[in-house]
Amino acid sequence: MKTEPLNVAGVAGPIVVTTKAVWGHPAVTVGGVPAPRTGKRFALPTVDGGVVQATLRSTIADPYPTLEVNGVKHRTGPVTPILLRILALLPFLLLTVGGILGGLVGALGVGANLTIVRTRMATPVKALAMVGVGIGTVIVWLVVAVALNAAFS
Repeated sequence: MKTEPLNVAGVAGPIVVTTKAVWGHPAVTVGGVPAPRTGKRFALPTVDGGVVQATLRSTIADPYPTLEVNGVKHRTGPVTPILLRILALLPFLLLTVGGILGGLVGALGVGANLTIVRTRMATPVKALAMVGVGIGTVIVWLVVAVALNAAFS
């Protein structure tokens, strides 16, 4: 997923953050040129030819990372309503009733929900789709659990 171009005063071009769907390190480009990375910090070129350090922070509950440049935090996407954040993480509750299998299926559901949050659908449609994913993860978990129980009985 690529963010919309972000303009920060003093930086030599629009900043775009590219993140992988599930795993992997995000990449930052300035004016289409990749910014060098050191851990979670990126060296962004400035207008005067220098470099400014930027830190990329992300949380599981927010699908869009935050870029901190010179102590100022810049969102790379729109604010996600709290209801959608809760719905996004809800499938992971299968871990509590389904053990490791429930946790794995729930993690897939969380990944699907975070993908839904990043779409351009209206918020109520996103919420309905995420509820559908939650129901779907429970059904998948039940089917796999019953199949494994039958196979090993």
